[in-house]
Amino acid sequence: MRSGVLWCTMLLDPALDGPRVAFAIGRHSGIAVERNRARRRCREVLRTAEFPPGLYLIGLTRPAHEVSFSNIRTSVTGLRSRISL
Repeated sequence: MRSGVLWCTMLLDPALDGPRVAFAIGRHSGIAVERNRARRRCREVLRTAEFPPGLYLIGLTRPAHEVSFSNIRTSVTGLRSRISL
């Protein structure tokens, strides 16, 4: 599923004790500094978001230098609202 600047592939698994998140931010997204900054921003927003237990793979739909913290926050909120339990 997609929401704003993020895409997400997931597998809900109630047997897990919480969400497990991995990031797919490849070289097409920008130089390493930009990719790492985007990954840190995503991690910080996801830390406070309440996602159900499962496995999540999250990536960017735009180059990393175009992604702001507020874009990520809005996108994570959109992803969370689209997850059905």
